[in-house]
Amino acid sequence: MAYFGFEPDERFRSTWGPVIDVYENAREIVIRAELPGVRRNDIHLRWRDGVLTITGTKERQIPRPGHGRFLCMERQYGRFRRDIAIKAPIELGNSAAELRNGVLRVRLAKTASRGPEATIPIEER
Repeated sequence: MAYFGFEPDERFRSTWGPVIDVYENAREIVIRAELPGVRRNDIHLRWRDGVLTITGTKERQIPRPGHGRFLCMERQYGRFRRDIAIKAPIELGNSAAELRNGVLRVRLAKTASRGPEATIPIEER
């Protein structure tokens, strides 16, 4: 079983972060993050020293002048960051990410040895 943890970087505090699920099977570790309303180009994934970092920005959607006003505003906007420490060797060449229906799914392929720092591209479907 892989151990994972959450280690926020104190230098990058945001007011919100996506909620996530992390699970594994014999071949991979899968992270699913809820990111409704966030565009693929506004999400960045980085793998470094056993930590997957998900960063990005969710833009505030404000009505145009003359088209109404907010009566309630509960959704969260702005920059976000999630750091997920994975205590298992990962093969980035066989890992992938996709954004579908507001859910980011990152598949990290398990391997026998640790790999270098890298970014992971995100497919949109």
